[in-house]
Amino acid sequence: MVNINFNQSNIKFKKGTVILASAGPGSSSLITLKLKYILSLADVVIFDALVNKKILDFCKPNVKLIYAGKEKEKKSCTQSEINEWLLKYSKKNKKVLRLKGGDVSFFSRISQEINFLKKNKIKTEVFSGITSSQASLKKSQSSFFNKSNFCNLITGHKIIIKKNREVNYKQICENKGKIIIYMGIGQISSIVSKLISNGINDNEKVTLIENASMKSEKLFFTTLKKCPMFIKKNNINSPSIIIIR
Repeated sequence: MVNINFNQSNIKFKKGTVILASAGPGSSSLITLKLKYILSLADVVIFDALVNKKILDFCKPNVKLIYAGKEKEKKSCTQSEINEWLLKYSKKNKKVLRLKGGDVSFFSRISQEINFLKKNKIKTEVFSGITSSQASLKKSQSSFFNKSNFCNLITGHKIIIKKNREVNYKQICENKGKIIIYMGIGQISSIVSKLISNGINDNEKVTLIENASMKSEKLFFTTLKKCPMFIKKNNINSPSIIIIR
């Protein structure tokens, strides 16, 4: 095993700083060495629902842990509450770690939180990690790209689409590349309908990975046309990645 001494590196966690860090797709074996190190330095850790609680064992004994998960059909904290926690503890000169599942740059509210902190003159850093689609492709023994095609990474989350703009399904269907859908389980019927109406063969293969990288990980195969009923029949839940083509 490689022994890396981060005390001698340029990785610093200064007081009054907020680090927005990636907790990986789920398995504690897929966090970065950098995250493991900064977990041991954090005074306050504000973590999401998809963060594996086992990695919090790397925190120091007197750390303050704050759960900030947003779960369907359960009472959740608001983004405003999360922002206020980030501001409150950084203003108290604490080392604040904002921990998100997967990679923080993929379909998270990182930009909202960074903008809020910058507006309040709080120093921020972003630490990348492994996203759930990477773990899913490993499980399905596939890859993002080949030499000739695009790879389409899209969100199926209804609220995100509503607040921003519609996914350009026509363009996605025309480029012939692999389609990887985050947060699409709840909207799968609508997604399938739009893909088929824009020209994708209804017999196109679909791979579904539930709880990628976890012990509870499950791999499923179906076709595009059958996908909504297949998900319902097999009780496939979030977090799941949907891979088409």
